[in-house]
Amino acid sequence: MEKLLASFERQFNFNNSVSDLELAETQEKLNVTFPSELTGLLNKTNGITDDYGFNIVWSAKKILDQNLSFRNDEEFKELYMPFDNLLFFGEEANGDLYAFIVLEDKINRSDIFIWEHETDSRNWFASNLEKYLEKRLNEIS
Repeated sequence: MEKLLASFERQFNFNNSVSDLELAETQEKLNVTFPSELTGLLNKTNGITDDYGFNIVWSAKKILDQNLSFRNDEEFKELYMPFDNLLFFGEEANGDLYAFIVLEDKINRSDIFIWEHETDSRNWFASNLEKYLEKRLNEIS
């Protein structure tokens, strides 16, 4: 993954790495253990944004804030299927979000899904975080 990120470092904004404490607190507050791919990425860069400010990968703080917001919003509970089984970590400019699937407080699959906000559909997008980054960074650059 490092080679992939290095090939795009001039085209995207890579934040400083997340602290171990912030990462641990984020996982604890969301009651989910992040996959090693995601923790490894956040340890390298605490978020990746494009030139327009859209987050290909959210910071740990945004992962926490957005997931709590989606899970606890009363209006969303009436409009959409539950979000408790998703860990959102990135976004499209159109409002669609990218997520890992959460089962029993763990992420056991490396697959990435896209949640389409207009239809509430959840569709497979990539087989793992590296493939997700490869697809997203290439389509934007």
